[in-house]
Amino acid sequence: MNFKSKIVSSSFVLCLFYISCNKPSEQANKVVAAAEGETSVKIVYINIDTLLSKYNLYLDKKSDLEAQSKVAEKSLAGKLEAFRKRAAKFQQDVAEIQQKANTIAPVELKKIEERYGRQQQDLVREEESLMKQRDNSALDLDKQLQATQKDLQEKIDVFLSKVADEKGYDLVLMKGSTGSVMYGRNTIDITDDTVKRLNEEYASSKAAPEKK
Repeated sequence: MNFKSKIVSSSFVLCLFYISCNKPSEQANKVVAAAEGETSVKIVYINIDTLLSKYNLYLDKKSDLEAQSKVAEKSLAGKLEAFRKRAAKFQQDVAEIQQKANTIAPVELKKIEERYGRQQQDLVREEESLMKQRDNSALDLDKQLQATQKDLQEKIDVFLSKVADEKGYDLVLMKGSTGSVMYGRNTIDITDDTVKRLNEEYASSKAAPEKK
């Protein structure tokens, strides 16, 4: 069972960003308006796929979630395996008693049936508990994923807003698997500089607590 290992490899990327100042359709409208109106509008773009593959904060968060997913999966897999063995042993014991039922005194047989009835109820409750643990683990990882997505989006939004003010950019568009830019000249691609500065900020934020 691999209930969450694909989160950080697929939906983590696909759901993560509409990080430009506007959604794709709004971006497209502004580009058209810029082309028809002011010719001095400064437009740049970032390649989101390249950024994510090099942004250390994203890579660290992704690695953390993958590790948590593997730990949770391994823990639950061990519990499920132990449960299956107990359930199989229970079924085997019941089958053996059924075969020998005619040779067992009624009073003793009733006691055995009651004991097996309690064991069966325990197994049912244990199975329900394991399924609940599985669902809770998946839900917890989903919440962490959403929090990580929000944190990354906010950091990149803030950074791009700051860069736009510094450089005088009117629009920062997004290219890549979830972007709206089909083509852009390399001269207006600010991905490398964005990655460099984001990684510098991240390194500084990691080092800051150590200095205190």
